[in-house]
Amino acid sequence: MQFTAKQISEFLNGSIDGNPDVAVTELSKIEDGKEGSLSFLSNPKYENFLYSTQASVVIVSKDFAPTQPYTSTLIRVDNPYSSFTILLDKYNEAVNAQAAQSWN
Repeated sequence: MQFTAKQISEFLNGSIDGNPDVAVTELSKIEDGKEGSLSFLSNPKYENFLYSTQASVVIVSKDFAPTQPYTSTLIRVDNPYSSFTILLDKYNEAVNAQAAQSWN
């Protein structure tokens, strides 16, 4: 499945810093992010990974202020951890529904 930053942002009621049309097809840890993946930054001790991750989209807090250049599109939300958890649940539901359809 593929989603754009804009679609994800609208679902989470977030705002976008970067390319709204960038697409993601998988979820990843921020330290393992690669092109086409979505990650999140919730704990400040992982902030350094934002500046080196290849994740196409990273969910961050609305008040996050980067201290270095970054390449990912950011989606700003109230709570990055809970937003990522919501997306993970929706992703798993969609995968399970798709698998069930393939059995029919």
